Amino acid sequence: MKIVIIGSGKVGRNLSSLLVGEGHDVTVVDQNPEAIKRIQDSQDVMCVEGNGATTAVQLEAGVNKAEILVATTPNDETNMLCCLIAKKLGAKKTISRVRDPEYYGQIDLIREDLGLSMIINPERMAADEIFRVLVFSSASKVEVFAKGRIELVEYTIPENSVLCGLNLAQIYNKTKIQLLISAVQRGNETFIPSGLFTLQAGDRVSVVSTHKDLEKFFRITGSYKEKIKTVMIVGGGKIAFYLAKQLTELGMRVKVIDNDIERCTEIVENLDKVTVIHGDGADHDLLLEEGLADADAFVALTGIDEVNIIMALYAKNNSEAKAVAKINRESYVKLTSKLGLDSVISPKYITTNSIISYVRSLDNDTSNNIEALYHIVGDKVEAIEFKVSEKIPDLVGVPLKNLTLKENILICAIIRKRAVIIPSGNDTIEEGDSVVVVTKDYHFSDIKDILE
Repeated sequence: MKIVIIGSGKVGRNLSSLLVGEGHDVTVVDQNPEAIKRIQDSQDVMCVEGNGATTAVQLEAGVNKAEILVATTPNDETNMLCCLIAKKLGAKKTISRVRDPEYYGQIDLIREDLGLSMIINPERMAADEIFRVLVFSSASKVEVFAKGRIELVEYTIPENSVLCGLNLAQIYNKTKIQLLISAVQRGNETFIPSGLFTLQAGDRVSVVSTHKDLEKFFRITGSYKEKIKTVMIVGGGKIAFYLAKQLTELGMRVKVIDNDIERCTEIVENLDKVTVIHGDGADHDLLLEEGLADADAFVALTGIDEVNIIMALYAKNNSEAKAVAKINRESYVKLTSKLGLDSVISPKYITTNSIISYVRSLDNDTSNNIEALYHIVGDKVEAIEFKVSEKIPDLVGVPLKNLTLKENILICAIIRKRAVIIPSGNDTIEEGDSVVVVTKDYHFSDIKDILE
């Protein structure tokens, strides 16, 4: 599939790398010669230097023959203009990054006129993910499938947990809860576990079930944490704005600290239920003065990864607050899991997951589309939700125990109408179902691909 990306910032670079890895023909456009050289030196992509919002540059990049154009420049207006031009030139699908809350709130009014197939907002997506881990305080990561009917949560098994030394079959028998442990990260190794797999302290596990049953599981295993009521956020950018709005609507008390007086004023004018402090969130004395010790959650959202890590660690060591940090550098994301932070959020990875899901849904000849795609346990495993829209020989109606699946694949949930099924070997996949599949070694675009 030919794909043109305009803008080679964090999202653009990460997206082009993933798309090339999946075999697509990718062209990257950017006005900055240094950015073009950086991507040429590190990735096998075509590059065009120039203004992607001009017809001449888009034609040079081959937009007129492209299946998809993705506009990821820092400027919303430029992105929307790029998509409008691309659609006029013949691009089949266009995806625009729109970050400004004012634009994002009214984009549905002009989406069709602009020819937009998809709108991405990294800050809103990041806020949504942070919101989920604050609502489900026992988890370090929460992904949702089937419009929220089923959840995949990650957490690390603590020392002296009742789960230590038990294999999965014993856990299922002991808890009597309909759930599935779909993936385990142990050190540098990742497993799609069988029923005989034995858990250890320090394992990072992904558990799939309904929200209600997951809460039961955490209570039974002693890992349940009380609901969060007070949240301290450092950094008053777009993520903080979206997040504070969601949290206050749920009744949580939110305090935002930022050193930019104009940004503080803007938040005060638009979010009347939020307490806003003008100050330096990296000042530990200020954090303590503003009630860090009494906060249930602390979220570090400045634009500097290192500052976010240090602040979150300070909060972790000087309060009982759940510590969440926004981090974009891949090397730092891997490091923080060893430092003990409760949760790490990366807007660029959240955004690229969404786009990759959309691209794969276009990259097959059937109607069995991908509904959602997430990278879990250190981005080494994919969890994919498929919609089964046709009767597939050798798959539909066949008991799962009789399916010949590829290695390192787990069918961990079936959603049939409003019912959630955590499947056993006797269950079947039927036409009309949504199916959640976890895989370590493959990049699937169609559910038929799980069969040998």
